[in-house]
Amino acid sequence: MSNAVPQKKTFFQIANKNFIMLFVAYTVICITHSMTNSVTSAGWRLAGMDLTTIGLIASAMSWAAFIIRPFSAPITDRGNKKLIYIAAVGALTLAVFMYSLSMDNSAFAVPAKIIHGVSWTFISTITAVIVSEYVPREDLGTAMGFFMISQMIASAVSQPVAFALAEYMGYASMLLVFTVISAFGLVLVCFTAPTKVPARLPGQSMFGGLKLNNLFAKEAISPMIINVAFQGTRTGITVFMAAFALEELGIANIGVFATAASLMGWVARPALGILLDKKGPIATLIPAGLFFSAGLLCLAFAQDLTWFIISGILIGIGQNGISPVLMTISMRTVPAERKAAANSTNYLGMDIGSALASTVGGVLCAVFGYRVGFAAFVVPVVLAVALAVVILSRLEKQERTA
Repeated sequence: MSNAVPQKKTFFQIANKNFIMLFVAYTVICITHSMTNSVTSAGWRLAGMDLTTIGLIASAMSWAAFIIRPFSAPITDRGNKKLIYIAAVGALTLAVFMYSLSMDNSAFAVPAKIIHGVSWTFISTITAVIVSEYVPREDLGTAMGFFMISQMIASAVSQPVAFALAEYMGYASMLLVFTVISAFGLVLVCFTAPTKVPARLPGQSMFGGLKLNNLFAKEAISPMIINVAFQGTRTGITVFMAAFALEELGIANIGVFATAASLMGWVARPALGILLDKKGPIATLIPAGLFFSAGLLCLAFAQDLTWFIISGILIGIGQNGISPVLMTISMRTVPAERKAAANSTNYLGMDIGSALASTVGGVLCAVFGYRVGFAAFVVPVVLAVALAVVILSRLEKQERTA
């Protein structure tokens, strides 16, 4: 019997035709999705929309995601996954087209955000499930690692490209370009192989057996509150930062912030992983929270593009230190058989945080100015870290005495 350790496979060793098409499709879909919040807010502000209204419109996407998320998993599990994916990517493409129309007619803004929220909820839910059908089970972890590269590429390049195009051709035309990019992703998805369609008994609904207990874990309420605060802050700066840079500093292309945050996050991730493994979540969480808060203060005092790059670096480090710990807390607060419900609760908290931050952030920026708004976001970050430390301390004490 051989005791050889299985070798980690390369991209090209697991990349069959379906995997490659889905990888490219997901990359361009992520690029389209990643630029929308900052770009649309800046475009609407340039068109004369007030900040409170922009915040309310931006929150529509998160509320739509909050409402539809509990149903996305059962629909995915019991429906035709490829057709659902095609519908979701088609809806995202429609939303981006409507964003383009909204630059001249604001009536399209709210419907576009709602469609975007619903479509992205399904895309984020179903992508990994479809990948699992196109690669062998033993290669799934490696495959998903490659798919994470899609998100890194999207975060690094989408906003610089979008703002450069907007400066050259205007926001409406730029969004039409991204509509075509999203449509290209849709075409690629259409040409992937059919997915397995689960059998259902006659008359059985996709929603059969759906219970609140499977969607929400009351044990994970505290971690959910942490995610409300943390995700809210991330969304708040995304929605209003580009408008601030354009309106107060005359900086048209603020995409380098996202590039710096993305690249620095990936550079720092191995070191943060080692810190998490060797020193524990509390020792990781506190410095990460300090980095994130320092990045917010850099935004509040920004005078030129350099400040945004430094802020991106600090927030990139902080975010990649905080996010894994928060996910760990959600998983550790529940028994093994309730982890799916804890994960669902975690995402519901993120949706609520995004919605509240867009609304409250819009009011803060409108009444007190952008700089006060960004500085105010330090408060929920500090509260989130403090609450997380308290919860982790209790969990560690319970585990030691168990």
